[in-house]
Amino acid sequence: MPEEVFVLLVLAVMSFFGLTMTSMILRHRRKQRGSAGSSAESSMTTSELESMMRRAVEDATAPLASKIEDLEIEVVKMGSASKQLTAHDASTRISLEDGDEVLDVEPVSARSKVRS
Repeated sequence: MPEEVFVLLVLAVMSFFGLTMTSMILRHRRKQRGSAGSSAESSMTTSELESMMRRAVEDATAPLASKIEDLEIEVVKMGSASKQLTAHDASTRISLEDGDEVLDVEPVSARSKVRS
């Protein structure tokens, strides 16, 4: 009798193992089919991704580009204003206590810096 029980136990374990492996394989195949179908429908092409990234970068850098343009205009204005100033000779310099010198410059009329 113990041999028959042992044979039945081995058959039960082998059957359980076979059913478990079959179930795992079928579940894995279902997941692969399900994910393959959904990824094919929702995937985007490389050119779509590149255009999205390009638009995002342009949107992020647009304020910086306009600020750079404003600064370039200010530099040009300052450059033309500095050409209007006259050069001073050494006799118009003022000596300071710490040994530095500064130019004795007459005040320039301030212009309105309001942008339109």
